[in-house]
Amino acid sequence: MKINFKNSEFEDIYKVGNVIKDRDGCVYLIVEEEELGYTVVNLTNNEIYEDYDTMQDLIYDFAKEGQALVNAKLTIL
Repeated sequence: MKINFKNSEFEDIYKVGNVIKDRDGCVYLIVEEEELGYTVVNLTNNEIYEDYDTMQDLIYDFAKEGQALVNAKLTIL
């Protein structure tokens, strides 16, 4: 995985397909699930968070200060 860190406006960070790095070093991917809404996948430990009906619900529960948008290239083998 190739990662480049990038500062961005808060509203630009939380979109489907974006990769986010937290202060604790964990890296997350925001995904849209068919018929279930949205969720967050922790790419550091393969943990999947709960489902959220809307992106606003996801942001309310998941977003915190110190998170940053990451320019990541994922290669799946």
